[in-house]
Amino acid sequence: MAVDREIYKEVDDFSAEVLDGDELLKYVEARRGFFNNPEKTVQKYFVPGEIKEDLVTYGDFYYHYMAKYSKGYLYKIGHTGYTDGFRQLLEKYSLDPDLLDINWENVKKKEATYETDLVDVLFAMINYEIGKHGYTMFGVNMGFDSIIYFIVKEDSYEKRIKKSYNLFTLFDLEFLENIYNEIYEVTGDLGIEKIKVGDFLEKKEDGFHTMFKNKASNIVVNDIDENNEKLMLIL
Repeated sequence: MAVDREIYKEVDDFSAEVLDGDELLKYVEARRGFFNNPEKTVQKYFVPGEIKEDLVTYGDFYYHYMAKYSKGYLYKIGHTGYTDGFRQLLEKYSLDPDLLDINWENVKKKEATYETDLVDVLFAMINYEIGKHGYTMFGVNMGFDSIIYFIVKEDSYEKRIKKSYNLFTLFDLEFLENIYNEIYEVTGDLGIEKIKVGDFLEKKEDGFHTMFKNKASNIVVNDIDENNEKLMLIL
């Protein structure tokens, strides 16, 4: 039971950081309801067929509750639509996406032709831009094929949110930097037929790799200098 109490405290502390006053009060009510009558509470907050998984544990209920009732953006891994999803998330936090130095249309067009890694590239671009205003974006995953993204003040994240959790995993820039090699945006004509301005390249040991979904369209270029002024480091 001591372990369970610690887990619930973790969840409550996290909720206090990402939910505003009214949202937090509603969350506390939902939590209390789940512990008193799980079946009735699930029926209250979700319509039949809305959730495919059985909400057996409080962790299951919590994740789906936050996905539906918080400001967070639920990204289903492997799906498109994340460019618009991130824009809407920014607007929920009164951050104008059009004031950020991001070519949204360029990224949106690439959703259909790029690997799903593009969502992480956009995540890094957004974080760099909102960092100028003292904010950071991060994601949480609890074992489902999705991630819920939130935006908070950078100071709050570093001091109170960024830590190891029992119930979920945090996705932030540091996490992504341990997954990827360096990723660059092409900002000028490199004189290479299959690489256009606005494309993204991942630097690996054998050169710069394109990131297209169609494997046959990908190429590796090993005669580009990473200090080339036509490349901009993203991640």
